[in-house]
Amino acid sequence: MMKIVPCGFLFSYLCMRNRHKTNITILMKRKHNYPRLLLQWGVLLSIVVTVVWAAVGEQAVDVEKYCPFGGLQAFGTFLINNSLACSMSMVQIAMGLVLAAGVILFSKLFCGYLCPLGTLGEAMSRVGRKLKVQVEITSGSVADRLLRGVKYALLFTILYNTFLTSELFCKKLDPFYAMATGFQGEIVLWMSLVTIALLFVGGFFVKMFWCRYICPLGAASNIFKYFFLLVIAGLAAWILGLAGIENAWVWILALVCIAAALLEIFTLRSWGAPVMTIVRDTDACNGCGLCQKKCPYGIGVQNLTSVRHIDCTLCGECVSSCHTDALQVGGRRSLRYLPLAMTVVLFAIAVVLGRTVELPTIDVKWGNYEQLESEQHLKSYSLDGLQSIKCYGSSSALAMKMRKMQGVVGLKTFVRRHGVEIFYDGRLTDTVNLKRALFTPMTRKYRNPSPDMPSLKVLKLGVEGLHDRMDLVYFGMALQQVKGIYGFSAEFSCPVDVTLYCDPAAEMSEEYLREVIEAEELVFHTKKEDKVFPMHNELRSYKEAGTIPSQEFIEVMFREIKALSGRYSKHIEACADETKYPRAVYELEYKAIEHLPVRSGFPYFKSFLSGKEGILSIDVALKGTMPVLRLTYVTTMWDDAKIWNEIFNAPSWTIHMVDGSTKEMAPKLEFKKEGHTLTE
Repeated sequence: MMKIVPCGFLFSYLCMRNRHKTNITILMKRKHNYPRLLLQWGVLLSIVVTVVWAAVGEQAVDVEKYCPFGGLQAFGTFLINNSLACSMSMVQIAMGLVLAAGVILFSKLFCGYLCPLGTLGEAMSRVGRKLKVQVEITSGSVADRLLRGVKYALLFTILYNTFLTSELFCKKLDPFYAMATGFQGEIVLWMSLVTIALLFVGGFFVKMFWCRYICPLGAASNIFKYFFLLVIAGLAAWILGLAGIENAWVWILALVCIAAALLEIFTLRSWGAPVMTIVRDTDACNGCGLCQKKCPYGIGVQNLTSVRHIDCTLCGECVSSCHTDALQVGGRRSLRYLPLAMTVVLFAIAVVLGRTVELPTIDVKWGNYEQLESEQHLKSYSLDGLQSIKCYGSSSALAMKMRKMQGVVGLKTFVRRHGVEIFYDGRLTDTVNLKRALFTPMTRKYRNPSPDMPSLKVLKLGVEGLHDRMDLVYFGMALQQVKGIYGFSAEFSCPVDVTLYCDPAAEMSEEYLREVIEAEELVFHTKKEDKVFPMHNELRSYKEAGTIPSQEFIEVMFREIKALSGRYSKHIEACADETKYPRAVYELEYKAIEHLPVRSGFPYFKSFLSGKEGILSIDVALKGTMPVLRLTYVTTMWDDAKIWNEIFNAPSWTIHMVDGSTKEMAPKLEFKKEGHTLTE
């Protein structure tokens, strides 16, 4: 007699009989990891909107502002060179340090939730899978293991060049940087095109190709998962430092990258970190394999008790896909959204730290610093608001200048607040001399008086807050907007002596000038946008000092420009016999030399001329009220046409560097009106 089996029991029996098939009920209960998707694509969308908005408004945007990889590189240069990579901010450094902490405690949260390249890589993988064009490289296969070494080689190359130069080498090839800047950044075009192709084309044909095999930040994050490696590297650096071995960091960096690559290739798992992982309940798991299918990296989660695979980012896709609740973050259902929440929290912590803490851009010491410190003769002088302290380059230039000053033995700079801390021997110098060293005298003319104005009124001011050249530049920009001022000069004093040259009929009362000089910010109008500069000046004194003839004013204003003249002793000695090497003077009107940007490019022009045999000198002179350039040359080597075409109209300049090398560059000056040789 045939037994009747209830439908419900039959359905359950069939499901248990074939555990690897997904039934209709499971498909109906399919879950999605919407919070992660929302954060991922929200970040990418915000980046796109910011870049496009800046491009439409023709405004500059810092595409690296929250880059953790740049921050890690900058922090590395600080540890090795006591300097920070140019353009790096404390927010970026904090992002890098917080990323490291996040990997050690949780996992690669940045990779799983925030990285725009990871989001694009996942998207390309999904498209390739739907179109059925993907080539499967199984996790753990020979091809998979060999390809994993590439990102470590790339990481070493980037870090080595960055630590060597204190400049971010990754900019040359970073696909995000290239795309976000519209290929206008510090890129190497072919490198950027290759990495962009690897990101999009590689991801299209191979699942998560960029993240698994190429990404240097992924390699750095994996090293943090090998926490014991970092401890060993730190101890090795300390021991080698005590031994006085120079450039030990190169060997430590190479060994760490090689060791991490071998560990990943042969084990595919983390060691020592992270603290939190995905935990599988073996009793609840039905072995359906859906977790592996949904995992962006194809990790076989159904075969693991605790997911310590090196690729795991704690993204939660496997947790969302599990219909038996066998997979949980830390083994607890209540922690399911903790990784996402900690991603947001850590990001916020990095922003706060970056805005409240600052590392010095450079921290250099020389001479008998340690002896002075031990004998308690070491003093320090701090000053904020030095607008010329803008990056590593400007900081290094200041350090070179201060090294030449007697008594100074060290220097720190802080780019964010434009600050400096100078260490000195109080027996040999004082703060007045330090202020004098920081200060650069300036003379600036805005316009020539009209022919019917025989003289100008002279005002003597004492202005506090003009510490360096950029302070004076902004100060001059503020005065330029005042009708009736024809120019000014500034000489060091405490406070700074400022001489104003004004229209005698213009109203220049003390109250009016105080309002201009003590404004909190300067708004400078340009064709593209309004630029705002901070001001921190105070008018201490005001005095009328008579008048000056207009022609004398023009000559006074020209003294600083005239100092740009130069002679080429090597060429003069080679052509000393004037009978054999007759000379002449080529004159060219050049009013543009009165503008500061043009003057800053003039030393490059002089360097270019130094390589031209037969060019003896370049003089900047005043012909009436017109600035002219006078080139003394050998007539048997040069003529008017050759001078105009090969010097003033040269397609490129060969610049002679201090170390004896040469560099080709585009001309920094433009000459529009052709000159001629003067006749006796």
